[in-house]
Amino acid sequence: MSRSSRRQNLERRLEEMESSDRRGRWIFIALVAAFAIAIAAVLIKKQIASGPLDLNRASAEKLETLPGVGPDTAKAIIKGRPYETIEDLDKVKGIGPATIEKLRDKVKIAD
Repeated sequence: MSRSSRRQNLERRLEEMESSDRRGRWIFIALVAAFAIAIAAVLIKKQIASGPLDLNRASAEKLETLPGVGPDTAKAIIKGRPYETIEDLDKVKGIGPATIEKLRDKVKIAD
């Protein structure tokens, strides 16, 4: 094999490798983008599904995720059920007007 044909073979192989590397990078980028989109979709779905908590149906664990509500307050909320309005929370020990305002957008009373 002549020196020029070896050089041509080497150049052709290098071009093939570069092309393969570019394809591999694009595949990697596409996979990362798809993964990011999937995570975003799951988080958005979870946020939409979570919505405001129903004071008359939420579990103690869910109630504890609310600002200013710990385990004892969650139990007191459950004990005070049923509620007709969010303002009824003022009957629960440990919940005052400031906490009710913090919770106003995060809770609801289902029909």
